[in-house]
Amino acid sequence: MFAARCIGVSLAVFVLLYVFLSLAVSRGWKLTRRMLRPRSARGTSDLLFVLRMLPLVLSFAVTFAFTLPSFLKLEPRSNNEAIGTAPLALGLCCLILFGAGIARAAMAQLRASRALVKWLDGSVFMESQTRSGNSVPVFRTGKDAPTLTVAGVCSPKVLVSEAAVALLNPPELQTALRHEIAHALRYDNLKKLLFRFTVFPAMAELEHAWSEETEMAADDAAVSSFADALDLAAALIKVSRLGPMESSGELTMALLHSSTALSARVKRLVAWDKAQKPQTPGRWFYALPAAAAIVLGLVATYGSVLTQMHAVTEWLVR
Repeated sequence: MFAARCIGVSLAVFVLLYVFLSLAVSRGWKLTRRMLRPRSARGTSDLLFVLRMLPLVLSFAVTFAFTLPSFLKLEPRSNNEAIGTAPLALGLCCLILFGAGIARAAMAQLRASRALVKWLDGSVFMESQTRSGNSVPVFRTGKDAPTLTVAGVCSPKVLVSEAAVALLNPPELQTALRHEIAHALRYDNLKKLLFRFTVFPAMAELEHAWSEETEMAADDAAVSSFADALDLAAALIKVSRLGPMESSGELTMALLHSSTALSARVKRLVAWDKAQKPQTPGRWFYALPAAAAIVLGLVATYGSVLTQMHAVTEWLVR
Protein backbone atom coordinates (compact mmCIF):
# COMPACT_ATOMS: atom_id res chain seq x y z
CA MET A 1 0.00 0.00 0.00
CA PHE A 2 2.89 2.36 0.75
CA ALA A 3 4.36 1.87 -2.72
CA ALA A 4 0.94 2.34 -4.35
CA ARG A 5 0.36 5.59 -2.45
CA CYS A 6 3.86 6.78 -3.37
CA ILE A 7 3.28 6.14 -7.06
CA GLY A 8 -0.23 7.61 -6.98
CA VAL A 9 0.88 10.81 -5.23
CA SER A 10 3.91 11.25 -7.55
CA LEU A 11 1.79 10.82 -10.68
CA ALA A 12 -0.85 13.19 -9.31
CA VAL A 13 1.69 15.93 -8.62
CA PHE A 14 3.24 15.41 -12.03
CA VAL A 15 -0.02 15.77 -13.97
CA LEU A 16 -1.13 18.80 -11.94
CA LEU A 17 2.16 20.56 -12.59
CA TYR A 18 2.23 19.55 -16.24
CA VAL A 19 -1.26 20.86 -16.97
CA PHE A 20 -0.72 24.09 -15.03
CA LEU A 21 2.66 24.82 -16.65
CA SER A 22 1.38 23.88 -20.11
CA LEU A 23 -1.52 26.30 -19.74
CA ALA A 24 0.86 29.01 -18.56
CA VAL A 25 3.22 28.47 -21.50
CA SER A 26 0.42 28.27 -24.08
CA ARG A 27 -0.96 31.59 -22.78
CA GLY A 28 2.30 33.42 -22.17
CA TRP A 29 4.85 32.33 -24.79
CA LYS A 30 4.19 35.34 -27.04
CA LEU A 31 4.73 37.75 -24.17
CA THR A 32 7.91 35.91 -23.17
CA ARG A 33 9.25 36.14 -26.73
CA ARG A 34 8.52 39.88 -26.84
CA MET A 35 10.16 40.48 -23.48
CA LEU A 36 13.33 38.49 -24.17
CA ARG A 37 13.54 39.44 -27.85
CA PRO A 38 16.18 37.01 -29.16
CA ARG A 39 18.47 38.66 -31.69
CA SER A 40 18.40 35.92 -34.30
CA ALA A 41 16.04 33.35 -35.79
CA ARG A 42 18.15 30.62 -34.20
CA GLY A 43 17.83 32.27 -30.78
CA THR A 44 14.08 32.57 -31.21
CA SER A 45 13.69 28.93 -32.28
CA ASP A 46 15.82 27.79 -29.33
CA LEU A 47 13.71 29.88 -26.95
CA LEU A 48 10.45 28.50 -28.35
CA PHE A 49 11.76 24.93 -28.08
CA VAL A 50 12.75 25.51 -24.45
CA LEU A 51 9.32 26.96 -23.67
CA ARG A 52 7.59 24.04 -25.42
CA MET A 53 9.52 21.44 -23.40
CA LEU A 54 9.52 23.40 -20.13
CA PRO A 55 6.29 21.88 -18.67
CA LEU A 56 7.53 18.33 -19.18
CA VAL A 57 11.05 18.99 -17.87
CA LEU A 58 9.94 20.96 -14.81
CA SER A 59 7.22 18.43 -13.97
CA PHE A 60 9.73 15.58 -14.08
CA ALA A 61 12.27 17.62 -12.07
CA VAL A 62 9.82 18.52 -9.30
CA THR A 63 8.42 14.98 -9.13
CA PHE A 64 11.77 13.21 -8.89
CA ALA A 65 13.68 15.87 -6.95
CA PHE A 66 11.02 16.82 -4.40
CA THR A 67 7.75 14.86 -4.45
CA LEU A 68 9.21 11.35 -4.45
CA PRO A 69 12.02 12.05 -1.91
CA SER A 70 9.66 13.87 0.46
CA PHE A 71 7.22 10.95 0.45
CA LEU A 72 9.93 8.34 0.92
CA LYS A 73 11.62 10.30 3.70
CA LEU A 74 8.68 11.68 5.68
CA GLU A 75 5.74 9.33 5.10
CA PRO A 76 5.44 6.56 7.73
CA ARG A 77 5.76 3.15 6.10
CA SER A 78 3.56 1.55 8.74
CA ASN A 79 0.64 3.76 7.74
CA ASN A 80 -2.04 1.67 5.98
CA GLU A 81 -3.87 4.72 4.69
CA ALA A 82 -5.68 4.22 1.37
CA ILE A 83 -4.47 5.92 -1.79
CA GLY A 84 -7.37 8.37 -1.91
CA THR A 85 -9.80 9.26 -4.65
CA ALA A 86 -8.01 12.41 -5.87
CA PRO A 87 -4.51 10.86 -6.23
CA LEU A 88 -6.02 7.77 -7.85
CA ALA A 89 -7.99 9.77 -10.42
CA LEU A 90 -5.11 12.13 -11.15
CA GLY A 91 -2.68 9.22 -11.38
CA LEU A 92 -4.89 7.53 -13.95
CA CYS A 93 -5.05 10.78 -15.92
CA CYS A 94 -1.25 10.95 -15.83
CA LEU A 95 -0.94 7.38 -17.13
CA ILE A 96 -3.41 8.19 -19.93
CA LEU A 97 -1.33 11.28 -20.78
CA PHE A 98 1.86 9.20 -20.93
CA GLY A 99 0.12 6.53 -23.00
CA ALA A 100 -1.21 9.07 -25.48
CA GLY A 101 2.21 10.69 -25.83
CA ILE A 102 4.00 7.39 -26.35
CA ALA A 103 1.38 6.28 -28.90
CA ARG A 104 1.60 9.58 -30.83
CA ALA A 105 5.40 9.49 -30.89
CA ALA A 106 5.54 5.81 -31.85
CA MET A 107 3.03 6.23 -34.69
CA ALA A 108 4.84 9.30 -36.01
CA GLN A 109 8.16 7.47 -35.93
CA LEU A 110 6.63 4.42 -37.64
CA ARG A 111 5.13 6.54 -40.43
CA ALA A 112 8.42 8.42 -40.85
CA SER A 113 10.42 5.18 -41.04
CA ARG A 114 8.09 3.70 -43.65
CA ALA A 115 8.21 6.88 -45.71
CA LEU A 116 12.02 6.99 -45.55
CA VAL A 117 12.29 3.37 -46.70
CA LYS A 118 9.98 4.16 -49.62
CA TRP A 119 11.86 7.31 -50.60
CA LEU A 120 15.27 5.62 -50.40
CA ASP A 121 14.16 2.75 -52.63
CA GLY A 122 16.19 3.13 -55.82
CA SER A 123 18.00 6.21 -54.51
CA VAL A 124 21.62 6.99 -55.31
CA PHE A 125 24.17 8.22 -52.78
CA MET A 126 25.40 11.60 -53.98
CA GLU A 127 27.87 12.80 -51.39
CA SER A 128 28.50 13.27 -47.70
CA GLN A 129 28.30 16.91 -46.73
CA THR A 130 30.49 17.81 -43.75
CA ARG A 131 29.96 20.80 -41.50
CA SER A 132 31.24 21.46 -37.98
CA GLY A 133 32.98 18.09 -37.98
CA ASN A 134 29.71 16.21 -38.62
CA SER A 135 28.89 14.29 -41.77
CA VAL A 136 25.38 14.23 -43.28
CA PRO A 137 24.69 11.82 -46.17
CA VAL A 138 22.88 13.17 -49.23
CA PHE A 139 20.79 10.88 -51.47
CA ARG A 140 19.36 11.52 -54.92
CA THR A 141 15.83 10.12 -55.00
CA GLY A 142 13.16 9.42 -57.61
CA LYS A 143 9.95 11.17 -58.55
CA ASP A 144 7.84 9.95 -55.63
CA ALA A 145 10.09 11.52 -52.98
CA PRO A 146 9.89 15.12 -51.72
CA THR A 147 11.87 17.73 -53.63
CA LEU A 148 14.34 18.59 -50.86
CA THR A 149 13.95 17.37 -47.31
CA VAL A 150 15.66 15.98 -44.23
CA ALA A 151 14.34 12.62 -43.08
CA GLY A 152 15.36 10.48 -40.14
CA VAL A 153 15.38 11.24 -36.44
CA CYS A 154 18.60 9.96 -34.87
CA SER A 155 20.52 9.56 -38.15
CA PRO A 156 19.09 12.28 -40.41
CA LYS A 157 19.64 12.13 -44.16
CA VAL A 158 19.19 14.78 -46.83
CA LEU A 159 17.03 13.69 -49.77
CA VAL A 160 17.08 15.59 -53.05
CA SER A 161 14.84 14.54 -55.92
CA GLU A 162 15.79 14.24 -59.59
CA ALA A 163 13.42 17.13 -60.30
CA ALA A 164 15.31 19.40 -57.90
CA VAL A 165 18.69 18.43 -59.36
CA ALA A 166 17.42 19.18 -62.87
CA LEU A 167 15.70 22.44 -61.88
CA LEU A 168 18.33 24.14 -59.68
CA ASN A 169 21.70 25.33 -60.90
CA PRO A 170 24.78 24.22 -58.86
CA PRO A 171 25.01 27.30 -56.55
CA GLU A 172 21.27 27.15 -55.83
CA LEU A 173 21.44 23.43 -55.14
CA GLN A 174 24.39 23.83 -52.78
CA THR A 175 22.74 26.55 -50.71
CA ALA A 176 19.53 24.51 -50.55
CA LEU A 177 21.53 21.49 -49.37
CA ARG A 178 23.24 23.62 -46.72
CA HIS A 179 19.79 24.68 -45.51
CA GLU A 180 18.74 21.05 -45.10
CA ILE A 181 22.06 20.09 -43.49
CA ALA A 182 21.50 22.82 -40.89
CA HIS A 183 18.23 21.07 -39.94
CA ALA A 184 20.04 17.75 -39.72
CA LEU A 185 22.85 19.06 -37.51
CA ARG A 186 20.35 20.65 -35.11
CA TYR A 187 18.26 17.44 -34.98
CA ASP A 188 15.06 19.31 -35.74
CA ASN A 189 13.25 16.06 -36.57
CA LEU A 190 14.07 14.74 -33.10
CA LYS A 191 12.61 17.92 -31.61
CA LYS A 192 9.41 17.36 -33.59
CA LEU A 193 9.27 13.81 -32.19
CA LEU A 194 9.51 15.24 -28.66
CA PHE A 195 6.61 17.53 -29.50
CA ARG A 196 4.55 14.47 -30.39
CA PHE A 197 5.34 12.93 -27.00
CA THR A 198 4.43 16.02 -24.98
CA VAL A 199 0.68 16.00 -25.48
CA PHE A 200 -1.17 19.29 -24.98
CA PRO A 201 -3.65 20.61 -27.56
CA ALA A 202 -3.13 24.33 -26.88
CA MET A 203 0.52 24.17 -28.03
CA ALA A 204 -0.22 24.02 -31.77
CA GLU A 205 0.37 27.74 -32.32
CA LEU A 206 3.68 27.68 -30.45
CA GLU A 207 4.83 24.66 -32.49
CA HIS A 208 3.92 26.45 -35.73
CA ALA A 209 5.89 29.52 -34.65
CA TRP A 210 8.87 27.29 -33.79
CA SER A 211 8.67 25.69 -37.23
CA GLU A 212 8.72 29.08 -39.00
CA GLU A 213 11.65 30.36 -36.92
CA THR A 214 13.55 27.10 -37.46
CA GLU A 215 13.25 27.51 -41.22
CA MET A 216 14.66 31.05 -41.02
CA ALA A 217 17.45 29.83 -38.74
CA ALA A 218 18.36 27.20 -41.35
CA ASP A 219 18.29 29.94 -44.01
CA ASP A 220 20.79 31.93 -41.94
CA ALA A 221 23.03 28.89 -41.50
CA ALA A 222 23.05 28.26 -45.27
CA VAL A 223 23.90 31.85 -46.25
CA SER A 224 27.25 33.55 -45.81
CA SER A 225 27.06 36.19 -48.57
CA PHE A 226 24.54 38.17 -50.53
CA ALA A 227 25.07 35.87 -53.50
CA ASP A 228 24.21 32.87 -51.31
CA ALA A 229 21.07 34.65 -50.14
CA LEU A 230 19.95 35.27 -53.73
CA ASP A 231 20.70 31.65 -54.66
CA LEU A 232 18.60 30.33 -51.77
CA ALA A 233 15.76 32.74 -52.59
CA ALA A 234 15.83 31.55 -56.20
CA ALA A 235 15.80 27.92 -55.03
CA LEU A 236 12.74 28.56 -52.86
CA ILE A 237 10.87 30.20 -55.74
CA LYS A 238 11.76 27.45 -58.21
CA VAL A 239 10.80 24.67 -55.79
CA SER A 240 7.46 26.38 -55.13
CA ARG A 241 6.72 26.25 -58.88
CA LEU A 242 7.19 22.50 -59.16
CA GLY A 243 3.58 21.90 -58.23
CA PRO A 244 1.13 21.90 -55.32
CA MET A 245 2.90 21.77 -51.99
CA GLU A 246 2.51 18.41 -50.31
CA SER A 247 3.45 17.40 -46.82
CA SER A 248 6.63 15.32 -46.84
CA GLY A 249 5.82 13.72 -43.50
CA GLU A 250 5.48 14.50 -39.81
CA LEU A 251 9.12 14.04 -38.85
CA THR A 252 10.79 15.76 -41.80
CA MET A 253 12.06 19.25 -42.53
CA ALA A 254 11.41 20.23 -46.15
CA LEU A 255 13.06 23.16 -47.90
CA LEU A 256 9.64 24.72 -48.38
CA HIS A 257 6.99 23.37 -46.04
CA SER A 258 4.56 26.30 -45.99
CA SER A 259 3.36 28.50 -48.83
CA THR A 260 2.46 31.25 -46.34
CA ALA A 261 6.11 31.58 -45.27
CA LEU A 262 7.53 31.71 -48.82
CA SER A 263 7.16 35.44 -49.41
CA ALA A 264 8.48 36.36 -45.97
CA ARG A 265 11.55 34.15 -46.37
CA VAL A 266 12.29 35.41 -49.88
CA LYS A 267 11.98 39.07 -48.80
CA ARG A 268 14.25 38.36 -45.84
CA LEU A 269 16.88 36.75 -48.08
CA VAL A 270 16.75 39.48 -50.73
CA ALA A 271 17.33 42.06 -47.97
CA TRP A 272 20.18 39.99 -46.51
CA ASP A 273 23.08 41.88 -44.99
CA LYS A 274 25.91 40.32 -43.04
CA ALA A 275 25.52 43.05 -40.45
CA GLN A 276 21.98 41.80 -39.87
CA LYS A 277 23.17 38.30 -38.99
CA PRO A 278 23.70 38.65 -35.24
CA GLN A 279 26.24 36.38 -33.62
CA THR A 280 25.63 37.47 -30.04
CA PRO A 281 23.17 35.58 -27.85
CA GLY A 282 19.72 37.01 -27.22
CA ARG A 283 18.50 38.41 -23.95
CA TRP A 284 17.03 35.11 -22.86
CA PHE A 285 20.54 33.85 -22.10
CA TYR A 286 20.72 36.51 -19.40
CA ALA A 287 18.11 34.52 -17.46
CA LEU A 288 20.68 31.79 -16.81
CA PRO A 289 22.25 33.52 -13.76
CA ALA A 290 18.78 33.92 -12.21
CA ALA A 291 18.05 30.25 -12.88
CA ALA A 292 21.37 29.29 -11.29
CA ALA A 293 20.55 31.39 -8.22
CA ILE A 294 17.18 29.64 -7.87
CA VAL A 295 18.85 26.24 -8.08
CA LEU A 296 21.40 27.18 -5.44
CA GLY A 297 18.63 28.49 -3.20
CA LEU A 298 16.70 25.23 -3.53
CA VAL A 299 19.82 23.21 -2.71
CA ALA A 300 20.48 25.33 0.38
CA THR A 301 16.90 24.90 1.64
CA TYR A 302 16.33 21.38 0.35
CA GLY A 303 15.25 19.94 3.70
CA SER A 304 12.60 22.57 4.35
CA VAL A 305 11.36 22.30 0.75
CA LEU A 306 10.85 18.56 1.23
CA THR A 307 8.86 19.25 4.39
CA GLN A 308 6.62 21.73 2.59
CA MET A 309 6.17 19.36 -0.33
CA HIS A 310 5.14 16.56 2.03
CA ALA A 311 2.55 18.87 3.57
CA VAL A 312 1.15 19.54 0.10
CA THR A 313 0.96 15.85 -0.74
CA GLU A 314 -0.72 15.13 2.60
CA TRP A 315 -3.38 17.70 1.73
CA LEU A 316 -3.75 16.10 -1.67
CA VAL A 317 -4.25 12.63 -0.15
CA ARG A 318 -6.92 13.92 2.24
